Order: sequence, then C-alpha cells, then structure tokens
Amino acid sequence: MTSRMHCCRLIGLAILGAATLGCGAASSPRHNVAGKISIDGKPLNQGALILSDDQGERVYADIQSDGSFVLPQVAEGHFRASVSVPKFEMRSGGKDVDPARGARPAPVPVPKKYASDDTSGLQFDIDGQTESLTIELKK
Repeated sequence: MTSRMHCCRLIGLAILGAATLGCGAASSPRHNVAGKISIDGKPLNQGALILSDDQGERVYADIQSDGSFVLPQVAEGHFRASVSVPKFEMRSGGKDVDPARGARPAPVPVPKKYASDDTSGLQFDIDGQTESLTIELKK
C-alpha cells in the first residue's frame, strides 16, 4: 500500500469515527416535558416557550389557552428559557377578543424581559426524572 493510500484511508477512518461519535451524542436521552405557565397566577393563554441549551440547541413549545405546553424531545441538560407572545393592540370598543384571530382571546401581556433568555432569569435543569415544569412569571 502506498503512503498516499494509507493516508487517505486514515483520513477516511477519522471521518467515520467522528461521524459515529456525533451520532452517539445525538442519541443522548431525550424526554417530552409537559408543564403550565402563568403570570401573576393567571394562565398565559398563547405564545411560545423557548428553551436554549449551552450549545445553542433550542426546543420550542406552543402555549395553549389554559397555559399548558409540551416540550418535545428535550435532551438532558441545563437550559435558559424565554417566552414569546403575539403582539396585540386593543381596538376601540375594548373587547378582549382579537378580531384578527377570530374568537381567540387577546394574548396576556408579558414584560419584555421574558422575551430573551439573557434577561428572563428562567433556568431549568432537565434530566430523566423531569416530567413537568411549572413556570410562574411576574409582572
């Protein structure tokens, strides 16, 4: 075997090994985590909860009208969180129903600090024992 073929073969094995290690990391335990989110005791009625890990991976959950959510396939680890809610402006008449969304109620307002995981103060550790999260925001 020539030295060039030997070198190419070693490079190929190194790439294959790296790919195999990457696959192992991707198959780390993952869990669905359900929960409820509220602000000052009132359920957050729509929006999204976003969890970010230290490597920049994000997991999103839609917030339902009762404040419930399900984070799908969350890897174990430490996460910072943010909350995103739709913008809403009350129209004349003072109704609490957003006409652009049909009969869906207007979003519960959330302070801007919760829009970024850098300022929200929301942090969670997810492991094999984590089945649910209860998140209480403050105005």
